Amino acid sequence: MEEWKSILTGAGIGSFLGFIVAVALYSTLNNDGSVYLIYVGMLIGALLGIRYRIKVNASAYSFPFGFAVTVILAGIWMVRDVKPTEVYLFLAAVMTIMLFIKSEGLLDMFLVPITYFGGFTVAMLAFKGYQPLQEMEGAVVSLFVVGVMGAILAFFAVFARWAFTKAKKIPLR
Repeated sequence: MEEWKSILTGAGIGSFLGFIVAVALYSTLNNDGSVYLIYVGMLIGALLGIRYRIKVNASAYSFPFGFAVTVILAGIWMVRDVKPTEVYLFLAAVMTIMLFIKSEGLLDMFLVPITYFGGFTVAMLAFKGYQPLQEMEGAVVSLFVVGVMGAILAFFAVFARWAFTKAKKIPLR
């Protein structure tokens, strides 16, 4: 059985929920330590993914994909400035790659943006406090664009594949 897909999906959902709780607590407590709830959520989600297996495919791939895209873009920002057109190329790559990944159903399809954003939040937390990246004009904004828009475009790519697959089954008249 492909339990690793449930584990990755659970980790993505958990890190997303950890992010939501961290944002809620940060605004009330003003505590920087609450952002580590992202890691706690990721761990709890992965453990729940081991215990409760769900049949997923696209959402399992979108979690490490969101992480990888964010890390690669941050790595490029550490070396040189990134132009806005290059950020849009990253978004085009996200959508193109996600077009090739088949979803297992509607649940899997709707979990894609959540797990992609979960991977993005884990990657952003890894760069928390890295001053050279924070001081570059446009770096954090472009990373958030790739994170948020990437999650939305990943969903639309998986949805488009699902729609095209369903449309092929409609008989021509």
